[in-house]
Amino acid sequence: MTANLRDVLTEYPAAMLGAIADGWRISLTDEQLPEIIARLVTEMTRPENFESVLRRLSDHEKAALAFLAAHEQVRAHIFTRRYGQVRRMGPGRLEWEAAWREPVSVAERLWFLGLIYRTFAVDGEYHGEVFAVPVDLRSLLPAMEAALPRFEVQVVAEPSCVEDERDALARDLFAVLAHLRNNDVRSKKGVLARHEFDRLRHRLARTDHARLQFLWRLAQQAELVQWADQLWMPAQQAAPWFKRDALSRQRLLFETWLADAGWNELCAMPSVRCEDTGWRHDPVLPRRALRRHLDACPANVWLALDSLVDAVYDTDPDFMRPDGDYQSWYIRGVEDGRYLLGFDSWGKLEGALIRYLLEHALFWLGVIALGKAQEAEPATAIRVSATGSALLSGEGAPTGVADAARREEAAARIVLSSDLSILVPGAASWYDRFLVERFARWVEDTRGGARYVMDAPSLKRALSRGVAVPQIENFLARVSGGRVPAKVQRALKSWGGSSA
Repeated sequence: MTANLRDVLTEYPAAMLGAIADGWRISLTDEQLPEIIARLVTEMTRPENFESVLRRLSDHEKAALAFLAAHEQVRAHIFTRRYGQVRRMGPGRLEWEAAWREPVSVAERLWFLGLIYRTFAVDGEYHGEVFAVPVDLRSLLPAMEAALPRFEVQVVAEPSCVEDERDALARDLFAVLAHLRNNDVRSKKGVLARHEFDRLRHRLARTDHARLQFLWRLAQQAELVQWADQLWMPAQQAAPWFKRDALSRQRLLFETWLADAGWNELCAMPSVRCEDTGWRHDPVLPRRALRRHLDACPANVWLALDSLVDAVYDTDPDFMRPDGDYQSWYIRGVEDGRYLLGFDSWGKLEGALIRYLLEHALFWLGVIALGKAQEAEPATAIRVSATGSALLSGEGAPTGVADAARREEAAARIVLSSDLSILVPGAASWYDRFLVERFARWVEDTRGGARYVMDAPSLKRALSRGVAVPQIENFLARVSGGRVPAKVQRALKSWGGSSA
């Protein structure tokens, strides 16, 4: 809470009290400090005296005072970044130099007038110095228009090239889990070998190394996979994940990424090289900040990416450094090898990280779509999807939409054909589709779902892993509504008998 003027003045040495008195044109005699403080409080809180001091302020000084008065407190580095430094000097130097007569900044001018003060406080993630206006002086301020930055992002026309992942990452993770279920995937170091992903390339939406790393990290952090006896396999949490609705499946991946403190995108950016010199960075902070800012953006509207970065710069520049420390992070730019120190490097670190998060994790997770002038060029625009809007806000799908999705899933019948192919509709349960993967071979994903085929190798694999033919028969009867072609029934009995 903001302190009152008396409490503020009590913390000052006599030299500072003299500086304030000089600025207010108050003549002090040889009173003791308590009497001086009482006199200053009385004179400074007289409305006519206060108005006289305000009239002598420049427009910039009034703007600084209005900015500070609009908040209960402002972090010191934010205020001094906008309105200049307030020098630290002892009573001797202050009195010797009469520094209040030639302040070096707007902030210092207000400081020497006693209109603002500096103290320590807690502000969210921030623990440090703040500036504020004493509460009894703030109550005397007339209505002043503060030039507060607003979070505004430019709306643009739809780009000529649009990339939208939707739920591709979740679908790729489904393919990985099915692969682990049907194969003995061994590992000596607890990591998934690259050649296992190579075996899945024909099923994955994207196969670039960074995305595969991201997918596998999510699988582990969400506890959808487990490593036991040097084998990777789906974990118990995989089945409940398959049974969730589409939005809930994506929400688990999104929130897993959001909370993963061990995945550091800042040092993964190809444009920088981080040096381990003891400095610390919390990768969760920028994700939370960007989630908050994207949640303030309208959904299904194309927004200029650069204007989003500018809006964060204007309203929340310290989103990943709440302490305002721009000097102790040892990060070099790859292009010239120079350390990116100071607030002037914001665009190469904070600004670059915003773009990196948008073009990688948030794009892969289906939160946003990317817009480009041409496919090979960098993104220039983003669009928050309807799914992304729900993920950002933490809200579920509208009741009507959720109910319709449940009805569609319940009505979705798996179609069996006499040629032993199986068509799984896109609206069908992912858990049922996962069970199909146990005894049938994936052929392709189609616009309407996925196509599989049963053959001797796929049935042999299932039987070798403990699946019985009667289980398959009962399952197919259930998911197809009893429409199992006679040829499929004969093939199952034939293969089941030959394996006995």
